[in-house]
Amino acid sequence: MSITTTVVKGPLNLGNLPSEFSTNPILSWYAKYAVDFSIAKTTTPPTKYYASNATLVNVDQSIIRGAREIWDYYIDIYGHFERCVHDLISIIVLSDEESGKHTLIVETTNNLHLKDGKGVVPVPQAFVYDIAKSEEGCGTDGLQIWKLKCYFDKGLLEKAAST
Repeated sequence: MSITTTVVKGPLNLGNLPSEFSTNPILSWYAKYAVDFSIAKTTTPPTKYYASNATLVNVDQSIIRGAREIWDYYIDIYGHFERCVHDLISIIVLSDEESGKHTLIVETTNNLHLKDGKGVVPVPQAFVYDIAKSEEGCGTDGLQIWKLKCYFDKGLLEKAAST
């Protein structure tokens, strides 16, 4: 088994990405996911990025199963904000080309823009994605998320949402 590692350090701008994003299929896939999640999450089919039986392990260790359930969960928690702007700090890709399995580790600050111009709340976040070959007729670039673990202060996010 041979694992390749790609590390990209920020700050990263989704509008002007470094060359690694065009040469690494996982980074290229992630850029598409980030754009769709930022501007088209209410119109993007969940199975474009998540396997139908994907698993999300939340910060409190609760588990959400299913592409639609995960996508709706994120629409619900981030829907309280005018917009969310991610300052990408670093991205690490671990790829096993033999098995076709990839681990994507994303470290970011999510700047939660409160509605009615009430300010911005920065929330440090990290996500660990297990990505592999997509289900037939689904996915993007032949890939989907099969498991996701997220790490952030959910209390800070909930407090910001209630502001």
